Amino acid sequence: MHIELIDESMTDKLGESLAKSCPEAPFLLTLTGNLGVGKSYLVRAFLKNLGVTGAIPSPTYTLCETYTIDRTLIISHMDLYRLQDPEELEFLGFREMLDEQGLLIEWPERAASFLPFPDLGLHLMWDGERRICTLAARSEKGEHWLSNLEVLNVA
Repeated sequence: MHIELIDESMTDKLGESLAKSCPEAPFLLTLTGNLGVGKSYLVRAFLKNLGVTGAIPSPTYTLCETYTIDRTLIISHMDLYRLQDPEELEFLGFREMLDEQGLLIEWPERAASFLPFPDLGLHLMWDGERRICTLAARSEKGEHWLSNLEVLNVA
């Protein structure tokens, strides 16, 4: 699925739509795209629409920020851009996270074959002044997530 994001409000709406159709944990959503294309912005919109209040910092330096939503859903936002070795994820308790919570991972390619296939893969790219978001389901849970997504506009 391709979605055209002509401005930040469209990115906010995509985050809202992803949150509304979000499956129960555990799930894995990966976000790829060049620096500055809006991956962290989209994650913030997603988390805000799930009920996270307050600041939602980028985990560029911490590698991982974790949020508890309504005491029932735990979501970790990981940014692997600064990851030196995929085995560093073991020190963060990554395998347990996969089994128990929602994971949003930016720069998943830095973890190479350490990561399983995501439920949903999201790729952002520039196309002139606008951005294009490509979404691809990689599991049954991802197919369900994608099929329940309220489509904004298809490019």
